[in-house]
Amino acid sequence: MATSTKPSELPLSRKLKILTTAAIFLGNVAFGCSTTSLCSILENMRLKYDTTIEDISVVLTVTTVLYCLGAIACGLVSKHINRQLIAIGSLMALAFGHYMAPHCPTKLVFFVVGGVVGTSLGFYDSTQLVWIIEIWQEASGPFIQTQHFCYAVGTIISPLVVAPFLKTDNNESNATAVSNTPSEEQSESRLYIPFSILGAFISLAFAFQIFLFVFYRYRTPPMYADENFKPIDDANNIMMEMEHNRREIDLTNHRESNATFGGMNVRRAKLIAVTTIFIGLYLAMEVSTMQFIQIFGQYSDLKMTQSASAYVLTALTVMFAIGRGIGIVIIFKIRPELIICLNLFLIAVANLILLVWANGSLSMFWTASILLGIGQSTTYPSFCAFMEKYLVFTSGIASLVVVVATIGGAVYPLIIGSIIEKNVIVLTYTNYFSVIVCVIVMAVGYKWTRNSKNRAR
Repeated sequence: MATSTKPSELPLSRKLKILTTAAIFLGNVAFGCSTTSLCSILENMRLKYDTTIEDISVVLTVTTVLYCLGAIACGLVSKHINRQLIAIGSLMALAFGHYMAPHCPTKLVFFVVGGVVGTSLGFYDSTQLVWIIEIWQEASGPFIQTQHFCYAVGTIISPLVVAPFLKTDNNESNATAVSNTPSEEQSESRLYIPFSILGAFISLAFAFQIFLFVFYRYRTPPMYADENFKPIDDANNIMMEMEHNRREIDLTNHRESNATFGGMNVRRAKLIAVTTIFIGLYLAMEVSTMQFIQIFGQYSDLKMTQSASAYVLTALTVMFAIGRGIGIVIIFKIRPELIICLNLFLIAVANLILLVWANGSLSMFWTASILLGIGQSTTYPSFCAFMEKYLVFTSGIASLVVVVATIGGAVYPLIIGSIIEKNVIVLTYTNYFSVIVCVIVMAVGYKWTRNSKNRAR
């Protein structure tokens, strides 16, 4: 007698996979836009509220803290709520935050809006981090690369949309910081245009998720279903028996690495530690580099203007996006661990150039920045693709990774920001610390996974 299979035990249809993946990619572009939008208007908001940059920049701290809390909350609720609903709620709040940001009547309201944006980013980042892996599983490598490429594109779009509506004369604001001139008021009032554009784009991603939830509702598939299906005929029985024997051999060979202590799988705990340490320190380096590469140009012997150093940052982010685009293709040809090693080498070389030559050579500064963009482009997605082979990613793991990355991203700016005006080389010191630790962690992780055939669950 044939046995029926529950819908939750069936793999996702190809149509549902493609539509959901497209929605995630569009959401990631919106996600990238949101991470850089508020930074672009700090000076305008400072003038509006008649305060200082030090004071108004607290909104970034509020955003970061609530981003972390949102990621933690997502890890707790994702087991009980459909991922599409989490994405819908996150994108709706992001759109609301962008529509509201230029119209906040007081600084407190602006901080509240920043908190809404941060919380939404934490929720969305935590859920999208493992969503693609959950959908495509062992074939997720190129989709992970595309996922992060879409985020990189978003980080470029936001400044490009906002920049034409910002003040072009930075010196004027120093002399008239107390009272808004007509040009300043006009500049502030025009911010609703780019933020309405960004809000509309995020609303498009939100509408796409609503459409899918109504007509193509997502459900969590069985992880690595080809290994979990029940046999339905004799041929499958034979194949399952062979698979069972292979697993028994694999289990015997790796009994020590799969030992438990206090109910916890030791091998899984090790791989989670490798994942969080690597991604946490790497992202801290990536974020701090993008934050302070302009300051490096301005306070080094080059004495670059803000505009000139901004072009260097633009070159870095463009190469960052191009590299992630190339990563979508090369992931088919090159193993992710080799991509990671090459990237870390490029990052080390770029920081060597910053350390030795870039302080007094404009061409070397440009070279180092371009190499940093290339080297950083595919490191994060490649590491996710590498660890996916040996560790089943869950929302809890994603939340832990986001939290660790947030802590690292908060500590590095405190160190660099307090020293870089006097010694720009401090940026290379923190970067080298991350590179060295990442190399060690990667080597340890490779050793632990080299002979593994099964994923830690």
